[in-house]
Amino acid sequence: MKFYLALLIFLGGGERIHAQEPSRLEKGNQLYEDSRIPESITEYEALVREHPNVPEYHYNLGNAYFRLNVPGALGKSISAYQKAFSLNPRDPDIRFNYDFALRRAGEQLIAPGTPAGLHVLFYALSTPELAGLQWLGFWAALLLGAFYMLNESRQSKIRPWLIGATLYWGIVAMWWGLRFSSEDRSPGVIIVQDAEVRSGPGANFPVSFKLPEGRRISKLDRKGDWVEIGVKLEGLKGWVDASALNSIK
Repeated sequence: MKFYLALLIFLGGGERIHAQEPSRLEKGNQLYEDSRIPESITEYEALVREHPNVPEYHYNLGNAYFRLNVPGALGKSISAYQKAFSLNPRDPDIRFNYDFALRRAGEQLIAPGTPAGLHVLFYALSTPELAGLQWLGFWAALLLGAFYMLNESRQSKIRPWLIGATLYWGIVAMWWGLRFSSEDRSPGVIIVQDAEVRSGPGANFPVSFKLPEGRRISKLDRKGDWVEIGVKLEGLKGWVDASALNSIK
């Protein structure tokens, strides 16, 4: 298991890591090494609650749940890996373990027919990173355009930079748009074995189909304790009890 013992420098404005955190992380790592998996999960879950945007903590939590090997653990493992992947899609260990767990659930990270290299390139940056880069390109093109209009004597020198900035912005903005449109706005994972998906929001509706533990879904609607879901792999829709799935925030 890959552990991340972070050396954090406070530059101001970022997420502050409390003094007790390294001992908590070290404790979780040691519990994992000692095969005391439920106790390590407790430590990792506490870290995830305190610092939800640190991908390494979600990764460690996913590893611990995967080793737990009890009903519901595979789904929670995939949930943790999916969150880690969304935060840091470049990490090869996160990518490998996420795909490995998905295959246990009958899925895979890369859709059949998609070149692996293209998938890696498409997810080379996280969505927030792409958003930041496209806004940087937008303002660079805007400012260069303003200088171009206001300095007629220097237009020949500014023109290549303006064209370059505009092309850069267009490419990154398109990349960001494709990623944004392809990502699930309300993802979840089934955490029970053979989850019964019904035709309506209630136990009185007939079972339309069943889903295995670990299957990724999209949450479409909610009525009381029932959630309408969409299943991309099979292209199906239905309703499940909210306790049958784990939301990814």
